[in-house]
Amino acid sequence: MFKCLSHRLLSLLLVAVIALSALSLPPAGRAAAADNGWSAALSSMDVLYDGYTALETANKIEKQAIQSLRKDSEARLKTIHTALTQIDKTKIARLAADSTASQNKHAALLKQYSDLGKQAAEARKRKDKKSADMLDLKRNQLKPSVDAAKSEIKRTKEALASAKKQAAAKAKMVRDALAPATALKKQVTEENKSIAAANKTRAASYKRYRAAVKSGGAITAAAELTLMYAQLDKIHLSQQKIYSWEKQILAAVQAAAAKLPV
Repeated sequence: MFKCLSHRLLSLLLVAVIALSALSLPPAGRAAAADNGWSAALSSMDVLYDGYTALETANKIEKQAIQSLRKDSEARLKTIHTALTQIDKTKIARLAADSTASQNKHAALLKQYSDLGKQAAEARKRKDKKSADMLDLKRNQLKPSVDAAKSEIKRTKEALASAKKQAAAKAKMVRDALAPATALKKQVTEENKSIAAANKTRAASYKRYRAAVKSGGAITAAAELTLMYAQLDKIHLSQQKIYSWEKQILAAVQAAAAKLPV
């Protein structure tokens, strides 16, 4: 349908050229040519207006389809982002609690061991060998318990770090799957700028079209309607690109969701 309308639009443009060329004719011939151009423009506007209306309707349907895809993607994406914050959350919280409990449990013993070491060092500075030896004996007696405590604390910290690393790796797989969607969204944003520009041009042309209709200028009205149609066609092509990209975005979001841990 749109291809047929394009051919008719070309015919209309020829009518406009003929009308403009009439300006170079003698007065009598110019009047006759202008009248013929006006009549041709008026008769062509019937088809032109129908084509414009049909394309405008098609663009609205396309826009609704795009919005539906985007709404679906955004809802799924919101669910994914929430799920990412929950990956191994319970496990990590448990291991973090274990690590904290282990440190708290042995805090007094480790402080006592550290304090004895400092006291022994100070005694040696004072040349008080007896006190230094007594402090060393007490400290060395605690060493097996201290080593066991340190080992336990290290083990709980390593378990926590490992769990966090595994959770980060799982989240990275999901985010990597979302990477194509992020790139496509940038393309959509840029294409929307083209649509905004086309709509701005169309709005300006529409004002001139209404003025031409009000003044009875069929040739000008036809020319402006032709320009408006051309801008609608640009929007149509942009929306086709965006629709394709939105489908790819949805596919990427679905693929990312499938990578979430069960």
